[in-house]
Amino acid sequence: MANPRKPTALRLLSGNPGKRPIPAAEPSYEPCTTAMPDWLTGEAASLWDKLANALHVNGMLTHASRDNLAVYCDVLGSYIDKRRAGGEADIKLLQQIRMMAREFGFTPSSQAGISAPAKQNDKDEKARFFG
Repeated sequence: MANPRKPTALRLLSGNPGKRPIPAAEPSYEPCTTAMPDWLTGEAASLWDKLANALHVNGMLTHASRDNLAVYCDVLGSYIDKRRAGGEADIKLLQQIRMMAREFGFTPSSQAGISAPAKQNDKDEKARFFG
């Protein structure tokens, strides 16, 4: 299975290591608040509090990514609850969680080249995404 395309925001944070051109006409979305969706509960709500704040600080929580993050938190929270209750690990579910985590830069390999916004050098190009 091929790796999904790395989001432009993550490419910019990592310094565009592949040196591919940055899309000029890529849509941009307004940042949103870290207010949790009302349907998240339990472990999923705890995950939302941690992850939404981390994405918001880095300028990556937008109206377009909010629902995807909520689904990620819900699925991961359900997995954690199941394991705490003594259930077996579901490999297919783990693969889905890993794929979703990669989209947000939550895996070690997707974080490897990302630097904090304060360490950015090419501010003009990155300002389009991070203010």
